[in-house]
Amino acid sequence: MSTRPCLLGFGLLVGGLLAVAPGQADPLVASPAGSVRIGLMSSLFRDVPRPLAQAAMQPFKEMMVTQMRVNGQLVNINDPEVLAQQLSQGEVQLGVFHGFEFAWARLKHPELQPLMIAVNYHRHLHSYLIVGRDMEVTAIEDLNKKTLALPRRAREHSRLFLQRLGQGNGQEPKQLFAQTVTPANSEEALDNIVDGVAQATVVDGVALESYKHLKPGRFAKLKVARQSPTFPAAVIAYRPGAVDEQLILRFREGMLHASDLPVGRQLMIMWNLTSIEPVPPDYEQTLADIAKAYPPPVVAVTTKEQPPVTGRTGGIE
Repeated sequence: MSTRPCLLGFGLLVGGLLAVAPGQADPLVASPAGSVRIGLMSSLFRDVPRPLAQAAMQPFKEMMVTQMRVNGQLVNINDPEVLAQQLSQGEVQLGVFHGFEFAWARLKHPELQPLMIAVNYHRHLHSYLIVGRDMEVTAIEDLNKKTLALPRRAREHSRLFLQRLGQGNGQEPKQLFAQTVTPANSEEALDNIVDGVAQATVVDGVALESYKHLKPGRFAKLKVARQSPTFPAAVIAYRPGAVDEQLILRFREGMLHASDLPVGRQLMIMWNLTSIEPVPPDYEQTLADIAKAYPPPVVAVTTKEQPPVTGRTGGIE
């Protein structure tokens, strides 16, 4: 199993399927011709070089125009509340959220609806605080002044899990730990724990399951100190009535069957998506549960959007 961020792949897939030509920066509104404006959370592209994102987009541009008759403009947005507002007001017609971000958005905008989800092996996401097998962690305070290994491309729900762990003790992670090292990936972060480079790391369930499969001997030297609540999967959302329903149906069917085409299979493999699926029956409950477990942060909301993006965009789990 790969440990690349699955939601990054979802964002890149959506961006690739609906990329517009460079220079086409004027806002588009939904029309019978099949144009939509799509909001992408900026956290989708954390630590991703722009050339890499652009390269992943290009093969899909003409495919979606010819097969789905859908054109679109991508808008990079920093705040889930801003994206939710723009969806509600019809300023964008589709929005790509992390599952927990959509749960927060729904608290103020219950009219927004999930259209489909992105899956990387499991629909339900978890993150884990991992320490050495012999380390006693009865409370989060036991990690005070220790070294944290946080993978460079840690999943966003893992980052939130870590943040809320520290806040439960009245501290941010940077205050709790003496230092933070940033290994390239989750495998290296787990190796850091085994080798004594760091005393704690946070990884998602797919990464931990992969490590168990690849390095069972080293995995046996680790243990789970804390497990996160269940996080909902990434989602494309919309507001019913804000965009032509036939366009929504074409888009949905095209996304759900992207893996039927060679280029779609290639991108899904590249960005670690095992499937794009219809919304499962328990998704609403998962949204409600994570919003209760992890309420949205209290921050000032800005309505300033970023410049349009052109051409980018069981086991244990």
